[in-house]
Amino acid sequence: MKKFYGFFDNGKYKVGCNGGTIYVYDQNENELAKFKGFSCTYKGAFRPGSNVFVAKSIVDHLLVFDLDKLSLVKKIKFSRVGGAQDEGFAFSSTGDLFYNIEKPVISYRTQLTIYDGSTFEKVAECLNDDENMVLRHVEAQEDGVYLFGYVKARSILDCYSFAAKLSDYKLTDIRKIKSHAYDVPVIWDSWFHDTDYRYLLEYKNWELHGFSEKEAQSHECLMLKPEPPKVSIKKIWELNA
Repeated sequence: MKKFYGFFDNGKYKVGCNGGTIYVYDQNENELAKFKGFSCTYKGAFRPGSNVFVAKSIVDHLLVFDLDKLSLVKKIKFSRVGGAQDEGFAFSSTGDLFYNIEKPVISYRTQLTIYDGSTFEKVAECLNDDENMVLRHVEAQEDGVYLFGYVKARSILDCYSFAAKLSDYKLTDIRKIKSHAYDVPVIWDSWFHDTDYRYLLEYKNWELHGFSEKEAQSHECLMLKPEPPKVSIKKIWELNA
């Protein structure tokens, strides 16, 4: 089987994402289908308890596949920027909702868009009223939805990263990330390199690539650890209480 930057397995199907083509295999690694004509598509996720697979292009769209039918059932163009859409996404724990961090209009302005997890019709848009707040990843746990990102400021000394919970389409209990439980030595300094922010960022990116070996090799923090420890936004939020 090919080596993929994005590789996913739900116990029935295996999916490999290599940018322009998405491959579908059975558990014996027999190729069932391949879908071509995409761009910069490496990340994805299965809807919990189903054989629906969603892939995200960093260009401007989501791709929804029904693997039982081996078909692309929906393509959602969510931005007119045409690039830089490398933020996170997640299904709710029950799969009824899909959360996607998007830059719909400007390449440096993020928002959280919520879709119905079955029809993928848009349900709500939120967290788009503060141009200094940049969302990076979203995570759905049984007890709620967590996000992390950073806040920009005129002075680099005033910038900070944060983890927070989502409630009524707003961030609540926002906690600055000051913990050092997962940080690693780096070859340059920046305002976020001396906290757990950078490791969390690289780990979540790796997670959205299905923890593939090929993707891990592109992340300095992961490569510096013989066995990269598991981490979650919720865990970092708890550490910074």
